[in-house]
Amino acid sequence: MLKKKTVIYTVIVIIMLFVLSNEYRTVWNPQLEGSSENNNGAFLSSQYFHELEQLYERIRLNNEQWYIFDDAKQVAAKAVVDKMMEDLVKQPEALMNHVNDHLFFEMFDENIRRIGDITQEIHYFRNVLNEYSGAPERLTDMIELTAQGKWRLFSARFHRYHSEDMNAALNVKFISADGRFEVVYNAETEELVTDAVNMGTYNYAPGSLHPLKYYRHYRYDVAPWKKWGNVEDVSYEDIMKLESKHGTAEEKKNSSEIEEKIKQVKKQLQ
Repeated sequence: MLKKKTVIYTVIVIIMLFVLSNEYRTVWNPQLEGSSENNNGAFLSSQYFHELEQLYERIRLNNEQWYIFDDAKQVAAKAVVDKMMEDLVKQPEALMNHVNDHLFFEMFDENIRRIGDITQEIHYFRNVLNEYSGAPERLTDMIELTAQGKWRLFSARFHRYHSEDMNAALNVKFISADGRFEVVYNAETEELVTDAVNMGTYNYAPGSLHPLKYYRHYRYDVAPWKKWGNVEDVSYEDIMKLESKHGTAEEKKNSSEIEEKIKQVKKQLQ
């Protein structure tokens, strides 16, 4: 009987602690923490990134006081990501070719991976970030950058779906040296491909054959794409219904020609 009562009391205590943890959960509020204009560190300054680290630690520690299960890191990371998104939307031109742009992407990606399951809003924010790739408008210029090792030619398997506006079999994909940015060009038009079906996107976790990196890429980039597509109005299911031009004779011929052009430019640069 005593054993039974002990178990009951233990369960009651656990439930009460769980309720308290949710009641006192720290929710980040920009008005409480101060907006980017009110913080001492100007957007993208060294102080700005230091303040983001402080924000993360402050919210993490506050939440650890109440949580039985440790999701304090996720709560803190989400606060940092939300703030960075808000600040970039307010000052979009500031990040363009900024000396600290790499710090922004590194901190953003690091906190994305701390969050766990990302939201639809964060998933679509990849399109905003990909605008800062610095990729040239023309394929010829991208071939030269690739020959210099600044970009890599990559499989465009999921970027060759039928389009009435262009021959999708001639689409080729490039990824930045750090694996974050993707761009797709059409070899016939020489222009960037930006339609919702075949567009390139930003990677929160660049892919790799390494098991852990592959898992992260699937979790933070591939799985959300399959869930929400590239944009709100075109789902993954809509994309999969389209005819794929990947693997056709025309596609293989074009891909080989692009590879050969890159090799030729490399020889010229040596």
